[in-house]
Parts: sequence; C-alpha cells; structure tokens
Amino acid sequence: MSLYVDPLSITSFSDLTVDSTEQGSYVAAMETFTNLGPIVDMCVVDLERQGQGQLVTCSGAFKEGSLRIIRNGIGIHEHASIDLPGIKGLWPLRVAASRETDDTLVLSFVGQTRVLTLSGEEVEETDLAGFVDDQQTFFCGNVAHQQLIQITSASVRLVSQDPQSLVSEWKEPQGRKVSVCSCNSRQVLLAVGRVLYHLEIHPGELRQMSCTEMEHEVACLDVTPLKGSDTMSSLCAIGLWTDISARILSLPDFQLLHKEMLGGEIIPRSILMTSFENSHYLLCALGDGALFYFSLNTETGLLSDRKKVTLGTQPTVLRTFRSLSTTNVFACSDRPTVIYSSNHKLVFSNVNLKEVNYMCPLNSEGYPDSLALANNSTLTIGTIDEIQKLHIRTVPLYESPRKICYQEVSQCFGVLSSRTEVQDASGGSSPLRPSASTQALSSSVSSSKLFSGSTSPHETSFGEEIEVHNLLIIDQHTFEVLHTHQFLQNEYTLSLVSCKLGKDPSTYFIVGTAMVYPDEAEPKQGRIVVFQYSDGKLQTVAEKEVKGAVYSMVEFNGKLLASINSTVRLYEWTAEKELRTECNHYNNIMALYLKTKGDFILVGDLMRSVLLLAYKPMEGNFEEIARDFNPNWMSAVEILDDDNFLGAENAFNLFVCQKDSAATTDEERQHLQEVGLFHLGEFVNVFCHGSLVMQNLGETSPPTQGSVLFGTVNGMIERKTEAATGFIDGDLIESFLDISRSKMQEVVANLQIDDGSGMKRETTVDDLIKIVEELTRIH
Repeated sequence: MSLYVDPLSITSFSDLTVDSTEQGSYVAAMETFTNLGPIVDMCVVDLERQGQGQLVTCSGAFKEGSLRIIRNGIGIHEHASIDLPGIKGLWPLRVAASRETDDTLVLSFVGQTRVLTLSGEEVEETDLAGFVDDQQTFFCGNVAHQQLIQITSASVRLVSQDPQSLVSEWKEPQGRKVSVCSCNSRQVLLAVGRVLYHLEIHPGELRQMSCTEMEHEVACLDVTPLKGSDTMSSLCAIGLWTDISARILSLPDFQLLHKEMLGGEIIPRSILMTSFENSHYLLCALGDGALFYFSLNTETGLLSDRKKVTLGTQPTVLRTFRSLSTTNVFACSDRPTVIYSSNHKLVFSNVNLKEVNYMCPLNSEGYPDSLALANNSTLTIGTIDEIQKLHIRTVPLYESPRKICYQEVSQCFGVLSSRTEVQDASGGSSPLRPSASTQALSSSVSSSKLFSGSTSPHETSFGEEIEVHNLLIIDQHTFEVLHTHQFLQNEYTLSLVSCKLGKDPSTYFIVGTAMVYPDEAEPKQGRIVVFQYSDGKLQTVAEKEVKGAVYSMVEFNGKLLASINSTVRLYEWTAEKELRTECNHYNNIMALYLKTKGDFILVGDLMRSVLLLAYKPMEGNFEEIARDFNPNWMSAVEILDDDNFLGAENAFNLFVCQKDSAATTDEERQHLQEVGLFHLGEFVNVFCHGSLVMQNLGETSPPTQGSVLFGTVNGMIERKTEAATGFIDGDLIESFLDISRSKMQEVVANLQIDDGSGMKRETTVDDLIKIVEELTRIH
C-alpha cells in the first residue's frame, strides 16, 4: 500500500519560464499522485454492515499526517431523497420532444402510477396525457419515432410526444393480464402466463408480430439489442417457472436456440442480455440472491462458460446504466452490486447502500449523470463513483497519527497522534500549525500527580521543538474530532486498544505510554490509562504506573495483556475498577508485539523473532510452548491459525513459522519451524485480519483460510533475501487466465482435483479457470 510521506508529483520542464509563480517556484506541477505511506497502523471495520470491510489507516506524518479510508466497491453520493414507501419500479422520460435530457420520473406503485416533473433540482408531481395513473406500470420509456410507451397489466399504450396523446393501445386478445414485459426502442416482449407476444413499434402503431406458448409460466424476460448500434434484437431471453430454466429464443419466430437448466427450486426473477468490452453475456438472477452468468453467442444463441456467484439473500433485479461511456449492470438487492468488466473478466463491486429494490439511470438538468434508487421507504437521487477497484478517502489531521482502534458502542475511532510544538520565551509552548488535536470540539489534559517526585523532566530551551502526544476521539460517520486528550510532557503514546474487561459492561479505550527522556537508553517509566467515552465526554477511569514502555496491548479473555519492555504481563480488572497484575513472562529482549488466539499468545521480540506462549488459567501463569530460534529483528506479527504464525522483519522479508504438534520429543516441540519465506522488499509495520471484498461470493469456496492485510513503509531491495518457499504469488497465478487454451492444457496435464466425495479425478482446464477466477476476487 504505498510508500512515502509526501504526495508524488510529476513536474514539467518543457515549458521553461523566466517568471516564477506566486510561491516563488519556477517548476509547475502537472499531476499529483497521492499515496498511503507510511502506514503506521490500521484497522478493518464494517461500518455499512454489509459483510465487507473498510480499511482505516494511520498514514503519513507531520503536516501530511492523515487517516485514509480505503474500501473496495462503489459509492453512491446522495443529492436528494424523498420519503416514498412502496415503489415497485421507476423510469426516466424525456416528455418534450426537443429535449436531450430527462425531464420526468415515473414511479410505479401497487394499483397506481405517479409522475414527477424535474425542473432543475425541484421535483413536482404532475399528470401525463395518454398515461393511466390508476394502474401499476410495468415499464415506460422513450421509444422510436418520438413516442412514449407505458405497459401495465391491462395494456400497452403508445403516446406521441408532439402533440402528447394516445395513438395506439394493444390489449391481450382474450383480455388476460400481462404478467411480465421487456421493451427496447422498437420492440415489446410480453408474457401473459405461458404465452409470449412480440410487438413492434411503428409511427402511431403497435403491431403484433408473433406469439407462442411455452411449457411453463414465464417468470422473467429480456429483449435488449446487443449488436452494436442495432435498435432491434434478433434474440430474446426468458426464464421459466416450474423447470427453473433460462432460454434463448429467436425473434420474431420464437425458435428455441438454447435451453439452460439452472437447477434447484428457486425461480429466476430477472434476466438480462448485455455486452461488456465487446463480449456478450446473459445474466440470470434468482430469488435467493444467486446470479448465473454465461457467455452468449449472438449468432447462434448458444450459452457457454456457465458461472455462479451469490450477490445477496433476496430477489435481485438487474438494470443497465452507463458510466463514462461504458455499460455496467446494477444488481438491485439487499446487497446492491455493480457488475462491470475489467480485462474481459466480470467484476462484482458492492455499493455503499444497505438495500436497493429498484434503480434507473437519470440524466436531467438538475441531476446530470445520476441514478434514481428506491428502497422500501425512500427514493434517492445520487451520483456514482468512478468504477474502479479501490476508493480512498483522505481525512487530514495535519499531525502524525500513530495508532488506531474502533469502538462500536460509541461509534467512534480512537487515534493516538503526536504534534510538534515550539518552546516560546515565556517557558510555554505553542503548536507549529493548527491540527486535529488543537481543533477538537472538546479537550482535556493529563495530570502529572502519578510521576511527581520521580524522574525530573528534561529541561527545554527557547525555540526547541517538543513532541506532544494525544488521544483523539473521532466520529465514525463524519470523522470529526469530538475530543482530544493531551498526555504529559515527555510522555509518548505507544499502544491503544478498545475492549471490555472482566464482568464490567462498559467498553473502554486503553492507552499505553512511556516517559521518554534524552538521558535514558530505554524508558524506565510508563502508564496504562483507562478511558471511557460516553455522552460526548472522555473520563479517566483508572491509571496504572509501570516500570517501562507499554509497547503493545490486547484484550485477552476479559483481561488486559501488555508487553512492557522485556516483560509480557497480564492484568485483571477488579470490581474497584483497578488493574491488578496476575502473572508475568520475562524471557524476552524487548517484547514489541502481541497477538492472541484462544489461550495462545504470540510475542514478537526486538531481535529474537517470535515466541508462542500459552496461558494456564488454572495455574494463573504462562507456559512457553515454542520459539523460532532464528535471530529475526521483528517489525510485525500475526496468528494465521492454531499452528501457523506470520512474521515480518527488518530486512523486508515475510516468514511463516509452524508449530509441530505431532513432534515426538520436547526439543522438537519447542522449535517453531520456518515453513514459508518471501522477500517482500518493503518494511511491514502492521498486520491485521480482514478483507476488502465480500465474502462467500463465488460458487465454490476458494482454497484459502481467511486473509491478512498488511501496511508497509517503502523498503530497500536486496538487503537480505531468501529463496521464496511456502508462499504463492497471486499475480503469477492470475496470469494463467491470460495464456492460450493450449498452454492451459499443458498446465493442467497430470493435475488431479478432489471431486467432492473425497476421490481424485483428472483436472480440466475449466476446473482450473474457475478456481483461479474465484481467487482473483479475494484481493
């Protein structure tokens, strides 16, 4: 994740001038690229409650310090909303024949239709001549020959734009009601139970071209033209009840070209033919949120390359829209998703809305290049982000962020930061610049009673720079600094955790600090301070003096585990709201990093690699289980699972150690074996479990056990390298999709795969393609 403190700028020397800019520079910046580095700390949170994490990083330093919110997906930026419950469909119209932008929005409800006129950003309800408003509309839109069309359960109505009047109406010959429909600018496809009708749109006339009866009732259909600029389609797609199938038929004769049995008992609810990057696809969404997609041959109507993903849990409605001259598909459901193509592979990106039932593109004067979206209670008009893999939002702090954690109960982030102040002539100090900690809504300052009479603070002189450390409480929605707490002079904040302790129902922010003086080789004093933030106030609940620097803290089975200089110490929370030492482990040079899983504790040491401890609750002490005896200077650690542990060291390498549970001797059991080595080439500051993509998206579960994200500072290459073992480069695996079919056949030769029953069979090219495509979605 990227690299330097300052943004990278591209400058131009081609247009040399003798005149300087207002800032006195003779160099003009042509383009600026922001980056995320150095990433000092980060946390993964699911603020939208959609099963997909956002990464919030502490990035940069000094005046460039900021929080970065990184998410994989697409944002909708709301510009207007109206409380309108019960919307069953919505469509844009250009009612005036001379207009190039939409001026009307038609909303469908059970038993009625409402029409909204758009005038700038104003919205007003009106009536349309030729339209019926006492029936539910299934479709309406602009069609060929300057006409409008409205399809209801009773009829298809063709309305001229100038003058605006009804010019043709088609009703089912036997008076039965239309169940589903689809329409393009020159064709209408209708289903009445099992019967399909194909109509063509002519000037002032709806002409029935053909009809046919299917074996089962039609559940969904589509007649979208695919071939370039064609306004008429030679194909239609339908989904049927009972046999749960998708079919491709030719028009106008309704000849069956392809039949695809979808399997299961859930009926198809939405079907769509569309094109991405000049490749044609059929998408078919089921009532349980699953989506099948196929490659579609427009000449023969044949479907191939069947794949399945799960987008949500509710029925999904598929609608196309255009963004930056590219066609995309919006899948409306309880987990709305935008489907687009990148390098001829479909990509599924979730949208930052909790639920969307219906959607239509809208391009009006007041809302250009927008989308109208409806859920159970609200109509929203907004614009969509540029469709890309990652979106990064910057929250400037103008000081150095160091640690971050998230507290769900208060809906806040806790951030440790430092700012620089300068000693003035009066003996006080003033900030170099306004920053997050100087502009908070409220503030507090630590008292110095705990250390009175102990180590005397370092005397500062006029003009000397002083580092001031703070705890910032930041709102999760607005990222406004609600409160700042300033720590003592010479007190550095090193660790931060949000947790509950013991049987106490309250959730606390806990900060670990060190008193840092120039004449001390390492800190001899520090504090653990317990804060509670509620009702807009930050209160100090407890503080504990310690003999050293509190480098790391984690919640551990309702207790607080801390690494203090060379000691790993466990504190319990008493009924009097005090921290009381329960047990210690001393066998470290300097214990910098702690991670826990169950009763196991992974310790990352300054120079003695990693150590695995187990807590014995009955005895109330730690047992040393195993250690990596290689001398690694650690920069971050993480527990992958019960037996595998990930580490990063100062020579820019990653390694995985494994506990040998099956070892027969005590000596073998005490060794953590290095089973994976990888030269990353960058200095890793932090690991954390999490993912930026939706989980369980594919038809089959990829062979991975969760994922770990890491944040880095740029590192040098070739300081110390090891042959890579036990790691697989995902980019290399993904390149399999770009090689020829014959080369793919060579790759799968003699490969075997589990057939699901525990037996092995020969792997096919399609098997491997499916696995690799699933893997490409997890990063």
